[in-house]
Amino acid sequence: MTSNYLLFRIAERLFGVKLQGAIEILGWRRSRPVPLAYSYIEGIMEYRGTIYPVFHLAQLLDISRPGPIGFTAASGDEQPKGESIILLQEGDRPYGITVDNIVKMAQLEDPTDLPAEIKGINPNLVKGVRMDDDQEIILLNFERLFHAG
Repeated sequence: MTSNYLLFRIAERLFGVKLQGAIEILGWRRSRPVPLAYSYIEGIMEYRGTIYPVFHLAQLLDISRPGPIGFTAASGDEQPKGESIILLQEGDRPYGITVDNIVKMAQLEDPTDLPAEIKGINPNLVKGVRMDDDQEIILLNFERLFHAG
């Protein structure tokens, strides 16, 4: 069976999530920090009357990416170049994830087999792997993303 997936990049890797849970794609905006939260929780934000916890997906997936150092480091209030927030809903739980950039929407075969282990990514968060235009796409599992802590 094929489904529509939203494809996005984090640290030059291509990921996909099913469109059925996607609510909105926003340009990056500062969320309100939450004291004593896990390090992968960027904060919370209000959007159209709903409160969304925002997860820093690269940190949640434990993907390292090079950043600026020294005097070139950006201050915390500057918008990361091209970064977006995808607002999602799983059941009655709304939440957001930060991504480096949105690539496209694509129709892909739903994974039926167990995914092979992907180097550097928690296998509990991976639904499967597909290829599109000779690029590996790591399909993420919404249910497990929310409970990954």
